[in-house]
Amino acid sequence: MNNSIMIEGISVRQHNDGNFCLNDLQRAAVANPRETRSSRSLEVYEFMRRVETLTMIDLLEKETTGNPRIAPVVTVPGRNGGTYVCKELVYAYAMWISPAFNLKVIRTFDAALTKAREATANDMMQAGVTLLGFMRKELNLSNSSVLGACQKLQMAVGLPNLSPDYAIDAPSDAVDGSSRPTMSLSTVLKQYSIPVTPVEAYKRLARLGIVERRTRPSTSAKAKNGEKQFWSVTSKGLQYGKNITSPNNPRETQPHFYESKVQELIRLMVTATAA
Repeated sequence: MNNSIMIEGISVRQHNDGNFCLNDLQRAAVANPRETRSSRSLEVYEFMRRVETLTMIDLLEKETTGNPRIAPVVTVPGRNGGTYVCKELVYAYAMWISPAFNLKVIRTFDAALTKAREATANDMMQAGVTLLGFMRKELNLSNSSVLGACQKLQMAVGLPNLSPDYAIDAPSDAVDGSSRPTMSLSTVLKQYSIPVTPVEAYKRLARLGIVERRTRPSTSAKAKNGEKQFWSVTSKGLQYGKNITSPNNPRETQPHFYESKVQELIRLMVTATAA
């Protein structure tokens, strides 16, 4: 929410912890052209000493016990200080003034909160789009992985699902516009009875420029020097396979290879000499 909210042309200041200045709200109540009572009868002091107010403060303090980020009442000394209270007490004070003033305060606060949520959602969306663009470029993520990430991003920011139901994943030299089934490298080796370990197979594909070793920061005990390594299909390798988001960690890619390209991939892998 913004640092101030305007009511009756009066700026109601907001404290760092989210509380609002009740003294500013009093000035807004006095500024109401329909208000005929004296400012004395609308004093914050009079509201704060009411039994009903003290009871509400006690209940709020019990609710927020152990949470130093929230206090129902904060008194800021000095010339520009004042009594800053949580939203519940803002509404209680507004109701003490009049039902009409209370309704205006509630609607103003709701509008400000909605605006803040929309701004937050927009910021999240922009950050997500930037991150996805970086991941797609740097990690050669497949179209389906990017689509899945976009759908999750839409859900996170509360937007309707505007993305297509599926994406086309095919070799970079394909021209028919159809997705191709894929399999992991270990499945390729097992299904075609290739007498090579996955580790050795990846090394051979790396020498051919089809895959490359990538790293990411990690606090795992198994990480070396604070980094975790994983394999990723290169731009050249996109004619043989694609990168999907690793099921073990969303910050890693997992190479998958097109079944239609497996025979060619095996020939390259077998003929590649082990150094």
